Amino acid sequence: MPQVPFFRPISKSVSLEFMERAIGGDRLGLLSLFERLAAEYLGVPHVVAASNPAAAIHLALCSIDMKRGDKMITSVNAHPAISQTIRHFDAEPCFVDIDADTFNMRCEEIEKKLIQNRSKKMRGVFYSLVAGQSTEIDNLYSVVGGDNSLTIVESCGAFGAPKTLKAGAPDILVTSLLPIDTFEAAANVGVIATRNAEYADRARLFRNHALDFGKNGGAARVYDVSEAGYDYQPSALDLAYALSVLPLLSQARENRARTAAIYDSALKDLAHVTPPVKKGDHEYSAYIVKVDKNRDDFARVLSAKGVETRIHYVPLHLMSYYRAKYSIKITEFPRALSNYQHILSIPAFSDITNEEIEAVIEAVKEVDQSRAW
Repeated sequence: MPQVPFFRPISKSVSLEFMERAIGGDRLGLLSLFERLAAEYLGVPHVVAASNPAAAIHLALCSIDMKRGDKMITSVNAHPAISQTIRHFDAEPCFVDIDADTFNMRCEEIEKKLIQNRSKKMRGVFYSLVAGQSTEIDNLYSVVGGDNSLTIVESCGAFGAPKTLKAGAPDILVTSLLPIDTFEAAANVGVIATRNAEYADRARLFRNHALDFGKNGGAARVYDVSEAGYDYQPSALDLAYALSVLPLLSQARENRARTAAIYDSALKDLAHVTPPVKKGDHEYSAYIVKVDKNRDDFARVLSAKGVETRIHYVPLHLMSYYRAKYSIKITEFPRALSNYQHILSIPAFSDITNEEIEAVIEAVKEVDQSRAW
């Protein structure tokens, strides 16, 4: 059993006030409060909360009226939820290779893909900020905005990542208070943030089975169903936890930055491990190192020493579904493929202790210097 887990929640407790309201049946009140406070935190007029980050991704695409045959540019190095959701609309993800250092999509590759796919079916770009690093975000808005396409930015696990919500762009931000691929989370809420009232209204409609109460929503609760909606409403308990965590996020960001600085200094001169390259604002929702050889064996030995790790991410063109669906060659995205063979995320959650940081550093150094892998 690992002594240093890959993730631990920001808080192990929930505000008594919010818990009492949740148990007392005030889900709608908690929902309204969370969306208002989250909007203030992010500096946008509209926030729509969803039951989880994947639901928020789906609602974002519902809000722009994604249709069958549409196309959306997205990273080949991203969580599967994005491309999977695009496919559930019977639309097409157009994969783009990444920058070898930041793991984000390269803007020149996005521009090429937009030029190659000039049609009404091309809806825009679903851009993932891997580990919350917002490098090239200004270039992204310039490239996509100039083509009159939509920009959806995903920064799950990096709530309010820097620069993502500058005036006028993106069209939609999809984010969450906890990492999208963390199964250990005590509770989770996905978030859509936008300056576009129409997108927000459509997301709210789809979130509640597309029940349209219109002007008949009095005591009789007469409603119409105007779209094929979903039940993506966050639970009262999830909202109580999210409201309890929201005031802790700024400190959590500072804690992660501090941990990253310690790792940067301690790991910079190792023979086989390279710390992450910072090219812009960075949230460090993951601390991703590169191991020059035998990454899997390196991770196994770390695990035996009590340090849990993850991979962000396995490139999507290596997945059997996309390989078969689009006949993608394994070498089609060389930077993503090369990165995948070397990347490894080590524990860097916000409340990691000094003792745990030292344990991780010691284990990484021992494995780096050993011949056991």
